[in-house]
Amino acid sequence: MKRFILLVFAFLALALFEVSVNAANNVSEIQIQVNLRDDGSAYIVQIWDGSFGEGTENYIPIRTDGIEISDFRVSDENGEYTYVEDWDIDASFEEKAGKCGINKTGDGIELCFGITDYGRKRYAIEYIVKGFIKAYEDYDGTNFMLINSGMNTFPTDATVCVTLENGKSLNEETAGIWGFGYGGMAEFRDGEAWLYTSAQTPLEGSNSMIMLLQLDKGILSPEISVDKSFESVKEKAFEGSDYSSKDVTDKIIDYILYAVLYLFVAGVIIYIAVYGIKRKIEIRKFYKNAPYYRQSPCGGRIETAYSLSRDFDVEKDESTIIGAVMLRMVNNGSIIIKSEEEPGFFGKSKKNAAITLKEEPSEEIENRLYNILKKASGENEYIDEKELSKYFKKRPGVLRSFIDDAYADGKSELKNAKGYARSIGKFIGNLSDTGKQLLAEVMGLKKYLLDFSLIGEREISESVVWQDYMVYATLFGIADKVLEQFKKVYPERIAEFEAYDVNMHTTYICYSSMYRALRSTEQAKRSGGAGGASSFGGGGGFSGGGVGGGSR
Repeated sequence: MKRFILLVFAFLALALFEVSVNAANNVSEIQIQVNLRDDGSAYIVQIWDGSFGEGTENYIPIRTDGIEISDFRVSDENGEYTYVEDWDIDASFEEKAGKCGINKTGDGIELCFGITDYGRKRYAIEYIVKGFIKAYEDYDGTNFMLINSGMNTFPTDATVCVTLENGKSLNEETAGIWGFGYGGMAEFRDGEAWLYTSAQTPLEGSNSMIMLLQLDKGILSPEISVDKSFESVKEKAFEGSDYSSKDVTDKIIDYILYAVLYLFVAGVIIYIAVYGIKRKIEIRKFYKNAPYYRQSPCGGRIETAYSLSRDFDVEKDESTIIGAVMLRMVNNGSIIIKSEEEPGFFGKSKKNAAITLKEEPSEEIENRLYNILKKASGENEYIDEKELSKYFKKRPGVLRSFIDDAYADGKSELKNAKGYARSIGKFIGNLSDTGKQLLAEVMGLKKYLLDFSLIGEREISESVVWQDYMVYATLFGIADKVLEQFKKVYPERIAEFEAYDVNMHTTYICYSSMYRALRSTEQAKRSGGAGGASSFGGGGGFSGGGVGGGSR
């Protein structure tokens, strides 16, 4: 019953505070620095970078149960703001300009400051939280909401960096970290703890950023002690998250509860889903109207095609970039991929996929993956699927960086090409005419490849070799279907296509083995607190934070 009530509350809160992605004010990026002091307090600095066109002030609601807020300061490009003791939220724009103050509420406070100037602004918000880290019976730690859900200035990219004032290192040997309420990562890096949203999942609507941080005893000396275990805090935070490892019965109960809840709040769900439905309709209409495209899209920049493909539902599987780049290296002779026979049980042979490195490619993204494979293969420059799996289970960050960098590079290329009309986003309306043209190329090529046997063409464009088409077919997750299309149109070349099919299938085995190793290791590490992907759900029992905030 308790779980059910919490779920109902979560959905109602989501309905009450869902905001439009086209809000007049937008904080496009929030950078938060949390410096932990020996007494368990935290000196926090939030950097807001955004654009503002209405309202009189910005504000951050914070629940103060179990914590105290002090030393609140704000500054912008022109200097520090004047602190006002009795903040009046109804004061005029001019009266609030260059000033900040605290507004007391029923369950805490609001950190308030004047917008001061309309247009592009960058604010630094500083404050100290006493009781941020508490001493529990088994560990020291915190479960703290750093960015509220329902802010009316979303969508927002967010980054949190946690350091220790005493200079000690934060790492998986002496600490644990988990993130809730957002899509992104929580990890240790160079002695610091980091949380950040991924490029494709900025904070929106009901998203928040909650950090669960566990510290071994002796790292700090918190002034505030709690008569319970940190393990109990973690168990509560894990409820409703994908960190927890539930048995089948628990999962079935959860599914039933969710099903009942969906029926109970059907109207709320429809309200929440309206923007998602609108987006999907727009994307489907755009895809339907996109003309066939017969060249390499986006000027041959596979990173741009990849980011557009993921953002606009052409293909959501993030791993296809590995296969596409690997197949491109096969095409240009940089690597050779073979399926070899090896002895199995009871005298039966077993096929084993393997990669041989031949020549370093010149293209940047190919070169990046080639060097990753080179380190994995060692001196003999040969590696099979088992060795690939073993290597990337131990070093998942290498492959994760390749995937994330390819996506981020594509977004950056699109931005530099003036592909966005206003803010970066996943609605067709976020794209400029240039961006729409590039998306039409991506979608048009996918349509062309899927319909190849139906449109009556008997010649592939002279400027594109058919093997290049297979690279993009792999990127779009339709390689098998496209090769079948080619076989129908060119039956006299079936032997050639089938030989290539072996290469393509072996490539799939290799990159799938790499990606599975990455995902299994990430999941194991993240549940144990060593870092990894965050969880959208969970995070219950947090302190600080709340709902709402932004501008008014």
